[in-house]
Amino acid sequence: MAVAAIVVALALIAWLRIEESRHLTQPHRVRTYGGTNYVVQVLETTVGKTDVGYALIVYARLENPNPYDVVLRRGWFTLADQHKDCFLPSTNGTQTALIKLPASGVLEREMFSFDLPPDALTGSVEMKIGENDWVMIKNKKPFTRQLRSGEFVSFRIREW
Repeated sequence: MAVAAIVVALALIAWLRIEESRHLTQPHRVRTYGGTNYVVQVLETTVGKTDVGYALIVYARLENPNPYDVVLRRGWFTLADQHKDCFLPSTNGTQTALIKLPASGVLEREMFSFDLPPDALTGSVEMKIGENDWVMIKNKKPFTRQLRSGEFVSFRIREW
């Protein structure tokens, strides 16, 4: 009887984690005031410790259902913490200021990286993906995992 209860409990935990993962990776159809449509699907988040705080990397799949090219500004994809502090994505290295989506095309793994102060992960974090569209990246639970400088961990759920 005890073994059956343990198996049921483990199955329930697994099911809950899969459901949480589906919430994070759910595709979001974005419509702009200008009539442009695109789809954003958050795939994974990675957080790492830096000398001055944290680096947060969001990987997303971007889809253009339009029969014409769409150009998005990386700066439109901002991050907000529970204090309503906003953070712009980095445009250093390979992350250019413009994201070009080909007609009826897909970018399978676009990267958005953010430099955050140490207190930014004490609560929920949301990412702006359109003019009026936000997606929750991290839940309200404080991030308490102790990371060494330069150490990174990845998540496919919002509870981390």
